[in-house]
Amino acid sequence: MEIKIISVEIIKPSSPTPSHLRTHKHFLTSTVASNGYAPTSIILFYSVQSKDAMKISSHLKYSLSKTLTYYYPFAGQVQDGVSTDCNDHGAIFIETQVVVDERSKFLQKRDNNLFKQLVPLKGNMQEIPATYNNVNLVVQINYFSCGGIAISICFNHLIVDGTTAAYFFKSWAEVARGANDINDVVADYYAIYHPDNAYASLRSLYEQNHFDYSPTEIVGKHFMFDGGKIATLREKVGSGPYINHPTRFEAITALILGVLIKNADRGAHDLIARQIAAAIPVNLRNIVNPPLPPQRLGCLVTMAIAKLPINEEIDYNYLAAEVHKAVKNEVDQYKRNMHDGGLVKGLANSSVIHISDISRMPFYEADFGWGKPILLSLISLNVKSLCLLPTNNGVGVEVFVTLPKEEMAKFERDPQFLSYTKPFVSERARL
Repeated sequence: MEIKIISVEIIKPSSPTPSHLRTHKHFLTSTVASNGYAPTSIILFYSVQSKDAMKISSHLKYSLSKTLTYYYPFAGQVQDGVSTDCNDHGAIFIETQVVVDERSKFLQKRDNNLFKQLVPLKGNMQEIPATYNNVNLVVQINYFSCGGIAISICFNHLIVDGTTAAYFFKSWAEVARGANDINDVVADYYAIYHPDNAYASLRSLYEQNHFDYSPTEIVGKHFMFDGGKIATLREKVGSGPYINHPTRFEAITALILGVLIKNADRGAHDLIARQIAAAIPVNLRNIVNPPLPPQRLGCLVTMAIAKLPINEEIDYNYLAAEVHKAVKNEVDQYKRNMHDGGLVKGLANSSVIHISDISRMPFYEADFGWGKPILLSLISLNVKSLCLLPTNNGVGVEVFVTLPKEEMAKFERDPQFLSYTKPFVSERARL
């Protein structure tokens, strides 16, 4: 694959942000996220003729400019760890030409290293403005020589979580199709949901850990669970004394955690952790009082921690129950407004794996006027993680797993895991 940058522009909101909205304060849990460029990286692939590139380019720039009037913090710059200056500085808009022989084979291969070139990560771009490091949103439009486009976005996680990203794509697509108005997406929650005594401990956690696995190469791979296999897995995992009816998230998570525990390196040296800490984002939109609309902007999550011992015997029912309990406890604690630094204690001396579920988010509803996406992909960051993704036909679940290279080699060959998964093939990606 060859990729060449065609253009780099700054897209500003089509109308200026009112002066009384020029400061957007971040939600409490945003303060533990990286105060840096775009940890969240998402790609949507479309089957559209790239011979219409000029028309598509103009269409996307115009609609993005209008959408930024609703998501105005995306066009601003982070001032500190607490607020964004909504100064209409703009989002960066990059266009590239991608030369590949056959798109369907390229998509089915799902090579994470190749897909990374379709995302506006710092290391890919040498022709970008000096202000690149300070923006909250970067968009990259990739036009394939053999037809089709890929729209990728990177966000600053201080103002975006998975729900925000999905609804931003959906809103942008609605504006592109001619919507004259969309629901309010921005609100200031700082005064209501920002207990100051929690800020120091949460920020300290991030600064001390950074969840940095940089000495080890991280590999990202996609796996598919079809509906029948998920039903079988839920029945198997639910057979035990700890939990009777696990959700598909709990069952799949328990399976993957069990495989990781089974293959963990036990006692190779003193630095090997004795437990796995599963860090699970919990969407607060339905928890806070009053509940918040799903499209509301922000990193509106709290973190549930399931601490799981690394031992010889694997009990998937127990693992699912621990994941369920961790999320329930975090919800109950947040409702009682008792964030007291437990997150710091929960991650101590643990091998941390980040677990999330965006399988019900409306990414595949993002129709810009030429049809819905044929494929969604995430890009692996330098952390151990697993994420449940939606599928383009709405059946089954796709799981994106990132692990150190040595761990992935064991993980993807595990017979227990392979008995529930199959090679990833997108039906629409064959088109």
